[in-house]
Amino acid sequence: MMNGNPKFKAMRVLIISTMFLLFMGCPGTDPIVEDSVPISQVHFTFHQDVEKLYFSSTIAENYEGSSLSQVNVLWFGTDSLRVADSIALNDEGIKGDILSYDGIYGIKIANDSTEITNVISQSDSGLVFYKIIAKYGTEIVSYSDSSELGNLLPAILSISFPDTMVRPTEQNLYHIDSIFVTAHDPNGLSDIQSCFLLFKKPDGSYANNGDPILLYDDGAQYPNDTDNPSIWDLTSGDGVYSRLITIGYDNPLGTYVATFWLKDWSGLFVTVDATLEVIE
Repeated sequence: MMNGNPKFKAMRVLIISTMFLLFMGCPGTDPIVEDSVPISQVHFTFHQDVEKLYFSSTIAENYEGSSLSQVNVLWFGTDSLRVADSIALNDEGIKGDILSYDGIYGIKIANDSTEITNVISQSDSGLVFYKIIAKYGTEIVSYSDSSELGNLLPAILSISFPDTMVRPTEQNLYHIDSIFVTAHDPNGLSDIQSCFLLFKKPDGSYANNGDPILLYDDGAQYPNDTDNPSIWDLTSGDGVYSRLITIGYDNPLGTYVATFWLKDWSGLFVTVDATLEVIE
């Protein structure tokens, strides 16, 4: 009989197997596939204006049959060999996480030694290192990454500025003092575009018609007169910006406010205020 033919049986098995495979591949069937990469879309931002670190990552809720129980970032700062800060991320729309329960876990934390050990300092530049850790039951999945800090804010490290000056009692007499601003830029001193001050008088008006009063780091003598020993800047390119301040007979008595500005070539800037009392 045909049914007892071994060739027929083999052919029947082949046909059934082929039909099964075709059925499995038909449109509309959704095979269950576990998430092979549960950590994705990792982001880091250093918000310099508010001194905050921001981390976020898209994390799968299930992996290898287990549910997500915890997400942390290990923060190494500028040295990947340091002992890392362990910082918990959340998906509850709090502490810097933007939207709750959207699968994106985030945190915004202060760049401050009261919050973390690996603080980004004013002198830091280059790469920073971090690792996202996701825990599923007893399974721990990690993703290591690094980011370029990019252009960073310049910094005014110190200001040498007189707090009191005496107004001359006669016309054409001037009392003179010096101003020194020590500047720093993590991207190098060549990244500093300008250092200047705005000088507000006691009556609310501004000296120099409200225009910026430039400080210099060019090592030049001002005015260019060998008979005048006054020097505004001692050494070119050392990050110390200098100029002279003069108070004459016509300057009003009272409190002056000098607002010092330090700008880099990308437009980032910092300001620091200092006061001067002009007395008789």
